[in-house]
Amino acid sequence: MKLSLNWIKKYADLPADLTMAKLSYDLTMSTVEVEDAVSLADNLAGLVVGRILTVEPHPDADKLRVCTVDVGDPAPSTIVCGGVNLAPAQLVAVAKPGAWVKWHGEGDPVEIKPAKLRGVMSFGMICASGEIGLAELFPTTRHSEIMDLSDFEVKPGTPLAEALGLDDIILEIDNKSMTNRPDLWGHYGMARELAAIYKCPLKPIEAAEFTGMTEELKVEIKDTERCARYAGLVIENIKNVPSPFELKSLIWRVGMRPINLPVDITNYVMLATGQPTHGFDRKHIAGGIYVRRAYEGEKLQLLDGETLDLTTEDLVIADEKSPVGLAGVMGGKLDSILDDTTELILEVANFEALGIRRTSQRFDVRTEASARYEKSLDPQRVDDAVAIAVEAFKKYFPEMRITAHTDVYPRPLERARVEVDLGFLRRRLGKDISSD
Repeated sequence: MKLSLNWIKKYADLPADLTMAKLSYDLTMSTVEVEDAVSLADNLAGLVVGRILTVEPHPDADKLRVCTVDVGDPAPSTIVCGGVNLAPAQLVAVAKPGAWVKWHGEGDPVEIKPAKLRGVMSFGMICASGEIGLAELFPTTRHSEIMDLSDFEVKPGTPLAEALGLDDIILEIDNKSMTNRPDLWGHYGMARELAAIYKCPLKPIEAAEFTGMTEELKVEIKDTERCARYAGLVIENIKNVPSPFELKSLIWRVGMRPINLPVDITNYVMLATGQPTHGFDRKHIAGGIYVRRAYEGEKLQLLDGETLDLTTEDLVIADEKSPVGLAGVMGGKLDSILDDTTELILEVANFEALGIRRTSQRFDVRTEASARYEKSLDPQRVDDAVAIAVEAFKKYFPEMRITAHTDVYPRPLERARVEVDLGFLRRRLGKDISSD
């Protein structure tokens, strides 16, 4: 699992002098195995933001252009480029001599050096996103399209990692070392762990408040052994639009592909809390939500297009007509967030671990959600996920309204009470402690 140190720092005030070597060692010795700590800025070393000043035809090559580019140096740089979308005043990513890139996004990285291209000296490279590992953040729509940074308000010469907010450390945690710690499968849980290790403050997650609900969302859990809790919110006035760069960047840097704003918010909540969430298009849900076993012979087409022949061992999310999602694994293709979605039902639920694991294995469908559910999540984490989801939807959809909130929790989890004999503690600690 990948975790962003900057994201963790939103929740825990870690010591200012804490080095990555010490954090990795302390966390490995106390809790989980840190396999690596990768600096995103190091991966973008030698890359800066440049502003194109002029674009001229190449005298001996129809598909090449000769550009002068301000890269923050005293004098502009001459760079020969074959990009199809070059324009004066455009902000671009420039690999200065000494930087390493993947030529056309393929093969091993190569070092950029001053070179003569069809008779014209070129001092650097104007990059496409795929050549510097940023294709998912800056997807292209045509061949030879360079990375356009004109929407960013930065000065020429600014290091690319700084301009894009990618000056971050990514911790790579061995998944097997945290199988028994479902509380750590999110940034807030890991922040709590580090706050305990270094005895520093942990920012609380404030509970969401629901007032002025105008309707009721019907939710019925028909199998309370397989679903301990199901919270549902009806959220109106949203759109299926691309996410702002800050949100795309957050989920991308820890290994998930940005999709669209509503879906990215649900993934953001999961990555923050470790609690999976899912959005259904309200218009495609008939009546209400039912958490039940599948009926023999029922079918469900998943988001990835695969159609499943369900069994009575499979837990599904259904409306009054048919299944709309495979509980804890993946949503249905026809009922989840669609291109024209403006109103959704947000699911934040707790499912029994063994059933999710068996269903995931039977259909050979492994997802970020199922990986977390099969570790046996704490039902109380639903509260944190709901709170962060509400905050995120309000931030990115200022006009949105929550018109219904339902939380079905038939058997609330009670805090465990463990009786410990004082003599046992004395023997185990090797100290004569008092009962006080």
